[in-house]
Amino acid sequence: MKIKIQGGHVVGWSGSHHELIPNGTVLIEGNTISYVGTDSTLQADRTIDAAGKVVCPGFINLHVHSQLNVGDYLIGDVTKKDYLSANWFVFGAPAKEKMTPQPPQGVAIGRKFALFSALKNGATTILDPGSGPGDFEGYVETVGQIGARVFFSPAYRSSDILTDPEGKHCYEPRPDRGRNGLEAAADFIRKYHGAHQGRLQGILCPAQAETCEPSLLKETAAAAKELGVGIHIHAGGNLREFIEIVYNYRKSIVEYLADAGILGPQTVLGHMVYAAGHSRVDYPFGDELKLIADAGASVGHCPHKYAKMALAMESFDRYVERGINVGLGTDTYPLDIVAEMRYASLISRLVDRKYHGARPAAVFNAATIGGARALGREDLGRLSVGAMADVVVVDLRTTRYGPVRDPVTALVEYGCGADVETVLVNGEVVIEQGRSTRIDEAELWAQAEATAKRAWDNWANRDWAGRKADEIIPPAFPVRSG
Repeated sequence: MKIKIQGGHVVGWSGSHHELIPNGTVLIEGNTISYVGTDSTLQADRTIDAAGKVVCPGFINLHVHSQLNVGDYLIGDVTKKDYLSANWFVFGAPAKEKMTPQPPQGVAIGRKFALFSALKNGATTILDPGSGPGDFEGYVETVGQIGARVFFSPAYRSSDILTDPEGKHCYEPRPDRGRNGLEAAADFIRKYHGAHQGRLQGILCPAQAETCEPSLLKETAAAAKELGVGIHIHAGGNLREFIEIVYNYRKSIVEYLADAGILGPQTVLGHMVYAAGHSRVDYPFGDELKLIADAGASVGHCPHKYAKMALAMESFDRYVERGINVGLGTDTYPLDIVAEMRYASLISRLVDRKYHGARPAAVFNAATIGGARALGREDLGRLSVGAMADVVVVDLRTTRYGPVRDPVTALVEYGCGADVETVLVNGEVVIEQGRSTRIDEAELWAQAEATAKRAWDNWANRDWAGRKADEIIPPAFPVRSG
């Protein structure tokens, strides 16, 4: 089937950079792009009118945990005084006796809701570095249902993070030191890599840097080479992690990863906020950014997540100027990769006190070709002949934008995922007029809402101190009773 996208501001690919093609045409044949230019006479089986809209390469979201936003409401825990920007520890590090698996149905709904949310917000490619445990055949089925392109395998670690009765975080080694998890991830990749017409891709996901011992990381690097896949690891994500690695290994986080042999051109470092020299880190030794750049590794930058915790990478511009490939991820809800470009730009300007920093082109590149390079996929993140037919059409004709002079600047400065009108993945229209062509959104929403409510209502049963969700994060305003 041939699909023609006609009449919009097309963000095409020159061979070395993005370029604007006013009143452009994109022709799709099968799952690839066969033409990008200005010829409107090309014949097609279906034409999508993009007048007044911007036609973008599918965005790449390098950080989506496929789970509901139950924990997102709790990351700003107002009751803890030793938080050290530990973010997910508040909901992901329970007391040992309260470590109970999530109900399978809740896991399945969380996966589907998150992956679909990211897709609907314009991310045609999603890197999932960790979802709920179990039923990975069901995960594969979910990817098939929603129509996204997903990089995934089950995450694993050497040690679990727990909270003791006094609220202190501690690390407890797993009996197998993570080897069973690594083998399970490798088995998943051997079985499912390339499923759903290539939309499901394997990637190894050792969990967090400080939870993985050096030998596990070395074995991960060897397994990735054998399997021909990349690696994602959370690194530089919080001060607790930084302190743990410095204390145990007398190295910074990147030095630790480099010595373990895990840095390389297909390694994505999720977050990498805390590097030596960061204003919150009294550790002036070494040049971690040079190590990352020299290794050819990438950083998956999630600015909105850290702004929630009054933190920031220092800074987007600094990392790019040092030669690091930076892509964007959301991590936390709303999983809106379009808005994430604006967060990346504005927060970088605030950090550097440079109003002309982190220009729209730079953050747009991060959300497209930066993500593609991180995943080792030169056929993604661009609209060019032979590239995969992953395309996003965004409506600019709203009062929020006003008259548009430059569509990319407008998208970065004013846009959000709600403006995404059409999404194609592998040449298939999976979002049309802002709605899924594949799943019942109303049913999924109702299931997600009921699942999240059950989790919040029963939070005291899994919290280390028996706290209710409203104690951890009180409502913005008092709730009237009766």
